[in-house]
Amino acid sequence: MIDYAEILPRIEKALGDRYRGNPDLFNVPGISLACKVDPFTYVALRPAFVDFAAKWAGVSQKDAEQTLVRTGNLLVDQDRKRLDGPLEVLADEAGPVMRLVVDFVPAAFIDRAVVLYGGEPAPPPVSRLRVHPRERQRLAAFFSGKTPLLDLAFAPAGTTSA
Repeated sequence: MIDYAEILPRIEKALGDRYRGNPDLFNVPGISLACKVDPFTYVALRPAFVDFAAKWAGVSQKDAEQTLVRTGNLLVDQDRKRLDGPLEVLADEAGPVMRLVVDFVPAAFIDRAVVLYGGEPAPPPVSRLRVHPRERQRLAAFFSGKTPLLDLAFAPAGTTSA
């Protein structure tokens, strides 16, 4: 049986320790494992985010993934599934559209790791990464029953290329 209460703090500490040595781990579109798109949510690269978190915490990928999902630190839809297919995002409002396979992570989880173990006095701000506006409907369905992404997470209509 997986001890989520033991694994989750190990993952959190591992992420914070890695952030301390490499602040580009979060919030640099095109480089980071995860970027904060609104005050409550990070978009994290799949499978890289879970794979690296597991490796750094010294747990299996399967146990790390299950721990994050079961504790609500890797968001799933009402059917307990992760977002299907790539998400269209932009590194900034006018940048080219990128299609990335992602997971969503509550900001509180990564922010806590960065503050408690990463040596930051405050959580990171929202990054430049924006979700393409045509993803609104799909994400509204995915976040049904949860706090949805704020408007801030989406690039304004008409400012996006492609």
